[in-house]
Amino acid sequence: MQRFHINTLMESLAEKKAPVSSIKDEPQWFALKVSRKETLAISVMEKAGLRTYCPMAATDTTIQGKKVIVERPLIPNTVFVYAPFRQLNALKNTHPFITYCYKKVDGKFKILQVPTREMELFIDSSTKMKEDITYFHPDEVELKQGDKVKIVGGLFDGYEGTLLKAKGRAKRMFLINFEMLGAIGTHIEPQYIRVIK
Repeated sequence: MQRFHINTLMESLAEKKAPVSSIKDEPQWFALKVSRKETLAISVMEKAGLRTYCPMAATDTTIQGKKVIVERPLIPNTVFVYAPFRQLNALKNTHPFITYCYKKVDGKFKILQVPTREMELFIDSSTKMKEDITYFHPDEVELKQGDKVKIVGGLFDGYEGTLLKAKGRAKRMFLINFEMLGAIGTHIEPQYIRVIK
C-alpha cells in the first residue's frame, strides 16, 4: 500500500476576515477548517440539510504494534460544504470548531469558495482515484514541467491532466490540477495515456 504524503490544504491560507463576493442566499461550495473533527462537522452540516464532501484515502498505520490500513481524510482538517453563505455563517457561529478557509487574492485574504465545475471534477476524480490517490498542496508540484496528456479508455476516459514525476517518487503519476485545491494524482496504465501535442 502506498504511503501518502499529504500536506494540509490550508498551510498557506490565513485566518482573517474577508467579504464574500457573491449572493448570500445562493448555495456555493466552501472549504472549511474543522480542527480534526471532520465527522462531527459533516454531521452538523448534514443535519442542517447541507451537502458535504470529505475525500478519504486508505493509508497504513501502526495500532498497538500491528500495521493496519485505515481510511483517513485525504486533506486533513478540511471539509467541503455546498451551502448559502448566510446559512453556513449561522452554523459556523454556533460551532466554534468550524472556521472558514481563506486564500490570498491580489494581496487580500478572501473566503475560499470553490467554483461548482471545479468541485464536481474534484469529487468525481477523487472518488475514482480512491484506491490509489495522492494529494498535492499547490506549492508541492510544478505542473509546467510535465507532459500534458489525455486519457483514452479505462476509468478516466476523456480526462486531461499532467503526467509528472513528483519529488521522491520513482514512477510518474497522472495529475489533475485544480485552480483552488492543488492537485490529486494516481497511477494509470500506459496504454491509456496520450500526450497532447
